[in-house]
Amino acid sequence: MTELSPFAARRGYLSKIIAPPSLPTAHRKIVFLRFAQVCSPMLIQFQQHLPLFSDHMEQRLQALAQWPMPDTGTYQQTFDWIKNQKLLTEAPYAAALCAPLHTVEDVEKFEEWLGVILLCCCQVHILGHQDSGIESALREVRQIATSAKHAPLLQFLPRTTSTDSLIDLGEELEVLKLKYPNYKLDKERGYLSVVIRNAAHQIEGIVRKRRVNLTFERPEIITTVPLEPADESGFDVQLLQLTPETPDSQQADEPARITPGNTLRVKDPLRRKKALVVKAIQGQRLAEQLSSRQQSLPCSYNQASEWDIQHLVLHCLKQLKEQDVLAGWMLLALVTGRDPAWLHARANQEQLLEIVDNHPSIRLTHHVPASSQPNELNPILPAVSDYFFRPLPIQLHDWVKRFYPSMSAPTPSEIREWLKPINEVHKTRLTPGLIVRYLEHWLLNQGADRAIIALLRGESHKSRPALSYSHLSQGDALEHHTRYVNAIFAMAEQSPGLPVRAQKNNNLGSRLYVPSEILQHIFIMLADAIEPEADIRAFHNRYVYYVWALLTFSTGHRDVTAPMGKLSDFNPYQRTWWISDKERRHGLSARTLVIPATAARQVEFYLEHLRQLSIYSRFQAPDLAARCQQALDGTGNLLFAFEDRQGSQEPADFTPSLLAKLPAPCLPWAKNWARHHLRSELAKQKVNPELIDSWMGHEEIGEEAMGRHSFVSMGECRELAEVIESVLKKHQIKALPGWTIR
Repeated sequence: MTELSPFAARRGYLSKIIAPPSLPTAHRKIVFLRFAQVCSPMLIQFQQHLPLFSDHMEQRLQALAQWPMPDTGTYQQTFDWIKNQKLLTEAPYAAALCAPLHTVEDVEKFEEWLGVILLCCCQVHILGHQDSGIESALREVRQIATSAKHAPLLQFLPRTTSTDSLIDLGEELEVLKLKYPNYKLDKERGYLSVVIRNAAHQIEGIVRKRRVNLTFERPEIITTVPLEPADESGFDVQLLQLTPETPDSQQADEPARITPGNTLRVKDPLRRKKALVVKAIQGQRLAEQLSSRQQSLPCSYNQASEWDIQHLVLHCLKQLKEQDVLAGWMLLALVTGRDPAWLHARANQEQLLEIVDNHPSIRLTHHVPASSQPNELNPILPAVSDYFFRPLPIQLHDWVKRFYPSMSAPTPSEIREWLKPINEVHKTRLTPGLIVRYLEHWLLNQGADRAIIALLRGESHKSRPALSYSHLSQGDALEHHTRYVNAIFAMAEQSPGLPVRAQKNNNLGSRLYVPSEILQHIFIMLADAIEPEADIRAFHNRYVYYVWALLTFSTGHRDVTAPMGKLSDFNPYQRTWWISDKERRHGLSARTLVIPATAARQVEFYLEHLRQLSIYSRFQAPDLAARCQQALDGTGNLLFAFEDRQGSQEPADFTPSLLAKLPAPCLPWAKNWARHHLRSELAKQKVNPELIDSWMGHEEIGEEAMGRHSFVSMGECRELAEVIESVLKKHQIKALPGWTIR
């Protein structure tokens, strides 16, 4: 017989299919002996149509058939064990082979058919994708032996010895179907016919694929955001993000898509060189790390010590004098907080390292969506720069001068080999990851804003959404950089020789930091647009727009459907508001804020406005009165406006599209400008960066301000609310009363 290599893998599993390993050894031996007994004669008879059985398998069957066969009582014991363990479905071959012949009158004919069906099932198993047909045929053979209802089918079947062709045998079964169309067991006959015909004609199973036509509201693209390594495993972890091809202003700042979690793509460059056990352990560890990040604070224990950094700096300076290229890479990685591979890739894209005023510097670009604004806004909004320079230690002057983009970056194995002498001599524990992460660890320990850290490391706003909303001073960023570089060189009792440059008023990031006089004028325009003598519906639309503007400005609320939620989210006694304007991390990205006193007064005015509106309209417009009552009792969303629907003004919940239709002064920039201005203002007021992130909903996983691990108190939130209140008073932004019955 011919060996067909494409089916070798499935053929190798036949022994486990016929007698599963879950069966005791004694029972498996009995099953194999019974299989050889009934199948060996049939394999010789129909060998022309069973080419998928190899010569080796045929010889094994013939050899087993020569062994002494057990008695029927032994088969009965095996079948009873399979039945008691509820394995009739899991072990269909063994169950059919050892089934007791209680209802069988012609044992010889039954064993012939049993052998034919078993061989055909094995052949179609090797062909693949026919599990359902195999199970049905084997179940039917077993029931012929054990069920009086199915026993008559054996008498109905022809003798297998009448032909040596499986094709002819299958055709005889089909003739019986035409000859006796109303036979009560015709369905059961069909189970046997299917496996015989498929085995004879070597028909592979049909793999049905469900096609789902996905429709999107707007075209989307997939982008990847590299994530920082958490250890030295060498995994390359990337976050997959779906973004619209033409995003609006808010979606450009940060993803607004509601997703139940994050999708990660993990690549292991050394996967093929690792043993299977190592792969499994590392995969389990990565899953545990991702799980722990969902539940607890990120651990900072794996941080390089001052002893480690001291000897690293000293060794780098020593090797730089000997023109060691790798020493320059390591010192650059320590100062910039980026690994050599990232630095090399960036150097190939743009001018990265330069000599500025006879001093080595690294040029970092920084651009966020709000950095670009229409030219007509240039006289109003502050200008920002797309790049800035970080001065490097003077010891890197010659190395930077010799640097060229085609210079290859060291590999992780080369770096570990270079660090090995330092670790052995000084008992340090330096690794490439500890060196790269030291900048972030040191600045976090000093209480620096994560947005500043991301700026210094050259991160994108996609990996740090806070960057999208931050109007940063270049001087503040360079001050943090200078403190860090001086600190790491002080550990080694060396001087980096950083230049002292005059501070410039250059800014980076978002341009939506509105000047003081413009901000004050915006709210004056919104207040003047409210006309007391106007129609009640027109008055309400203009008034609720002002309420929305004041509340979103005070809370940094995202521009979403149903902003500010329901009245039940507001606690008037504590002035706290539960805000949920985005979903992430397998749960709501909700936060609790203490709103300023002016915003709380505006809520009181708005509620009184709704009460007066409900009284005024309960007879003239019952639907309006009912909607006001829903907002007051917390069953409906708090903010609503009137929308023109086929000529009639109907109440509708706030949505971004409805806001664009309201007759209010149109601002020439993005509707989420208040988030940009508020975060930048809080940063300039030197508010705790962690409090700012919690207020804006940008806190890290496990660092939620009201989470289980947080030490933030409500008193600190009230202090932040007082800062916002001072901003409102400075710009004369006031709470306005609404409609009153005259």
